[in-house]
Amino acid sequence: DDKRVRQAMRYAIDSNAVLQIAHRGLGQPGEHHHVSSVHPEYAKLAPLSRDVAKAKKLLAEAGYPNGIDVEIICRPQPAWELLAVQTMVEQWKEAGIRVKINVMPSTQYWEVWTKVPFGFTTWAHRPLGIMSLALAYRSGGPWNESKYSNPEFDRLLSQAEGTLDVASRRETMARLEAILQDDGPIVQPVWRSIFTFHDKRVQGFRPHPTLYIFGHQLAIQA
Repeated sequence: DDKRVRQAMRYAIDSNAVLQIAHRGLGQPGEHHHVSSVHPEYAKLAPLSRDVAKAKKLLAEAGYPNGIDVEIICRPQPAWELLAVQTMVEQWKEAGIRVKINVMPSTQYWEVWTKVPFGFTTWAHRPLGIMSLALAYRSGGPWNESKYSNPEFDRLLSQAEGTLDVASRRETMARLEAILQDDGPIVQPVWRSIFTFHDKRVQGFRPHPTLYIFGHQLAIQA
């Protein structure tokens, strides 16, 4: 559990390339902190660009001068997920991070997603960034799949949750995002765009980021 290894895995990937290959460029590059520009309290940090030499240096400092061997668990569908994993695996290889891909059916994956040491999980949209962070990274959180625990992160998250003013909450969020970029457990390559199609005769339909359909709001124009 050395954050330098996690940092190396972040520095070793090219998020823009992953987005282009896995999702045809439709979306935004991930910033490794699970907060999107659509969230009202999102704080824009300096970009974390690919730096293979730095990734190798971090691994060596962590005691792995010859690189590391790990396994990642993922699903075969939707296809973009496996493409993203395959792209990152090729990028990691250049930094001496040798990753074996273990593809399992979705039903099997969702039985173990909070138990495996390293997995590729797609998260649905939450209206606020603090909602995602509370579920995924607060110590002991219900969906904290990485078992991440950082007392300072927990303290700042509680502070952000209790701040109604968006501008003030954004200041705290900037610190939370920085902690995750530096110390956090994730490599987040992309934010993918969501597309919805409907017949023009359907009235009252509004696209939803989690693809929910609210039938009670719909009508058909004869």
